[in-house]
Amino acid sequence: MGKYGAVGVLGLAGLAALNPGLSWAYIAAFAAFELWLARRMALAARGPVPAEEAPYHFTAEEAAFVGRYRFYFAFPAIAREAASVLAALGLTALVLAPWLTFRHAFVQAALIGLNLFVVARFTKQLAPLMALRVAASKGDRAALLMLELHDPLWAKIRAANEAASG
Repeated sequence: MGKYGAVGVLGLAGLAALNPGLSWAYIAAFAAFELWLARRMALAARGPVPAEEAPYHFTAEEAAFVGRYRFYFAFPAIAREAASVLAALGLTALVLAPWLTFRHAFVQAALIGLNLFVVARFTKQLAPLMALRVAASKGDRAALLMLELHDPLWAKIRAANEAASG
């Protein structure tokens, strides 16, 4: 995937827009990416996060927060790159689905449009801050607590990682 995954998605989307027959390559690419991502996320979510144990000494609330968004905290670089690919998938789907419908490629348009639900679910797991901010603005106290914990939690994780490596 690397840094150029989003560029690849944009390129495939451009080809799919020019030739609806090539939209199957776009669909195969997002299906392969999402299957890979689902597998990576499932492997990262093994067991509960321990509270009050070395090296991080998470409180119960922090442990629950890390457990809910395990992949985001365990693999921040991969989560950031995958979120960028998901953003490209979401934006191109918003353009491709109506365009392919106009070009009478109904099956491809439906698959691409339905994929927006999958993209939304993955995005909430890989980049939770926006969803938490929206929920907190609507009065969700749990989301507000998680937002309050976020920055100090990252500081605690960085400090424990630096102490362990240095």
